[in-house]
Amino acid sequence: MILAELSFSLQGNILLLSFLLLIGIGLSWLFYRYTLPPLPPRRRIILSTLRALTLSLILMLFFEPILHLIQRDEQPPIVAVLVDNSQSMTLNDGSESVRRFLKSEPFKLLSSPVDVRTYNFSSTLPKATLESPDSLGFNGETTNLSEVVSQIKKRLVSENIQSVVLVSDGNFTVGKNPIYDAEALGIPLYTIGVGDTIEQKDVLVEKVVTNNIAYAETRVPVDVTIKSSGFGGENVEVSLLEGTNVIERKVITLEYGTREYPVRLNSEPKEEGMSKFSVNVSELPGELTSKNNIQSFFVKVLKSKLRVLLLAGAPSPDVPAIRHALMKEQHFSVQARIQKNSSEFYEGQVTPSLFDSTDCCVFVGFPSQQTSSQLLQELRTSIEQTKKSLLFVNGKSTDYRKLEQLEPLLPFGWTNHSTLEALIFATVPERQKTNTLVRLEGTVSAETWQQMPPIYKTQTMFKIKPGAEMLAAVRIQNIALPEPLVATRNVNRMKSFAITGYGVWRWDLLADEQNEQSEFLQMLFVNAVRWLTTKDEGKNVRVSPTKEMFTTAEPLEFTAQVYDEQLRPSDDAEVTVTLHQGNQTKELALTALGNGLYEGASESIGEGDYTYEGTAMADGRTLGTDKGKFTVGQMNVEFLETKMNKQLLEQLAFRTNGKYYPLADVKQLADDMKKNEQFSSKEIVQSSEIELWNWYYLVGVIVLLLAVEWFMRKQSGMI
Repeated sequence: MILAELSFSLQGNILLLSFLLLIGIGLSWLFYRYTLPPLPPRRRIILSTLRALTLSLILMLFFEPILHLIQRDEQPPIVAVLVDNSQSMTLNDGSESVRRFLKSEPFKLLSSPVDVRTYNFSSTLPKATLESPDSLGFNGETTNLSEVVSQIKKRLVSENIQSVVLVSDGNFTVGKNPIYDAEALGIPLYTIGVGDTIEQKDVLVEKVVTNNIAYAETRVPVDVTIKSSGFGGENVEVSLLEGTNVIERKVITLEYGTREYPVRLNSEPKEEGMSKFSVNVSELPGELTSKNNIQSFFVKVLKSKLRVLLLAGAPSPDVPAIRHALMKEQHFSVQARIQKNSSEFYEGQVTPSLFDSTDCCVFVGFPSQQTSSQLLQELRTSIEQTKKSLLFVNGKSTDYRKLEQLEPLLPFGWTNHSTLEALIFATVPERQKTNTLVRLEGTVSAETWQQMPPIYKTQTMFKIKPGAEMLAAVRIQNIALPEPLVATRNVNRMKSFAITGYGVWRWDLLADEQNEQSEFLQMLFVNAVRWLTTKDEGKNVRVSPTKEMFTTAEPLEFTAQVYDEQLRPSDDAEVTVTLHQGNQTKELALTALGNGLYEGASESIGEGDYTYEGTAMADGRTLGTDKGKFTVGQMNVEFLETKMNKQLLEQLAFRTNGKYYPLADVKQLADDMKKNEQFSSKEIVQSSEIELWNWYYLVGVIVLLLAVEWFMRKQSGMI
């Protein structure tokens, strides 16, 4: 690299700078013209020069000096050889064939008169060139041709790359189709196909489709697609496993040719939490590879039946509407108790055992005048002690004096109680439009809320509590009031969801059945109960891997959220994650990012299933723990396609004015490239700027000049 041009520029008035520099130089000369003790002329000149240089540099900083550098480099023509290093290249002895090619005479002929740079790649392109063909491991677990071609394009700016040779089977497992990125290169791409275009003898698990979320003790279908080629008449067993336990088996008979076979298996998870399942197809003699005979997936298992207790202060149209909406969800078990008088309820009494077995309480117009204070106190005590969630819907029968006993559990307060009522609409604040309890499974929008039929509300003034969220505000005609209609609260591991209006049956019976309004009431209450009963929201410490399945080439990345006893973000905790695999363990310390967030990464300790336990410590005490599981190295996407994608390789060559060659016939590659390409050296020009006023080395120079001046003054007895 040759420095061709060097220039210097300043911001501001150059005449003013010159004037100030002259003043600074003059003052430096005057300062050392007469000294005590008297100094020799030579030393006075040196000290004056040091002082003048220091003042000049400081003055120039105010005018923001910038140094412009232009460097020129004469580079020979480069041919970039990109070798696919993914696992699929090992099929059909492809890995050895590639190594032999890189050592062969046809490949060596490429180096004249160009500079050949060989890179191995899978999901990305390394900066360093390949050391030797024997260093190729062919262990990449994904192939991203589009990303690799894009990175070559970026290097064209600083490198004289004039042709690219791609050695690959043409199968990409991540990223987009590379054709459009290749066309944008502007240089020819020569492709060398590795593998066979004929389907090989193989049986594989091609696809698995199931629910990501399931309920315990509930049958969940798992739809599997098995693909076979080169076999016929053989029987294979398709198995569904949870961990190492076989759940279900089915036998299918293979037909001749290349075929796909849909198979439905069923799982029935027993316990809550994250469960790992695997689908396995038995291996046949003569298969190309057995690495694609298994495919794993994770399912989050929720509690089988959520028990919901509905308490109503009096019969009203809202009671059957809400009850019906909740009972539509098959995983809810709903029991209702409607106040009949001060001591009796319709459908049975409210007993301690009934309340203790409940996961979520729904109060509709409750408490009323008939509700005893003793029952209210028992309900409040039980909710506070067991951290039960509460869904409150207002009603005409609500007695606000008795409701004061439950007020600490609600997300709102109130003043100026009134029995006068008005029809009101819902409006969603801007910052809540993306809230999952507003969007309701992604089928409802903020506009849907505003278009819903009006419901009733008394003229009682409601106000949102600190720490609560107002999901929907009250709107009268076109005026939005700062008063909550729908609010939530999650404090000290207790959740509550409240609707301050009543007559929600109108959202069901008067809704437009032709759009998303038709299921609004049911989705609202089902999602509210699900949110209320999700217990992990209140955990002090939440540690999780960034994904459930890693490749062996990826770092194991973890994130954590840490809160203190008052659920405030904690930034001074020591968070460690312990990884377990069999008898092996490994500890990983996470780094604080601020606002209670932590992250960290570690290399894996091998392929297989892992469990982890995260612990957060502060001041010698444990804030909390979290645990889970994940898998490393069982993503066999590289073996889902066992034949070469010749068509893609041909298209890449054709659209870039290159040429396609099978690996067995590359003798003409060097001659064709020299005949078709006009290889020439190229001058690479790189320009850069150094902001001297923001350059920390300049500060060092100023400090050094001051230090030298101080040292000379001390030697001369002036200090």
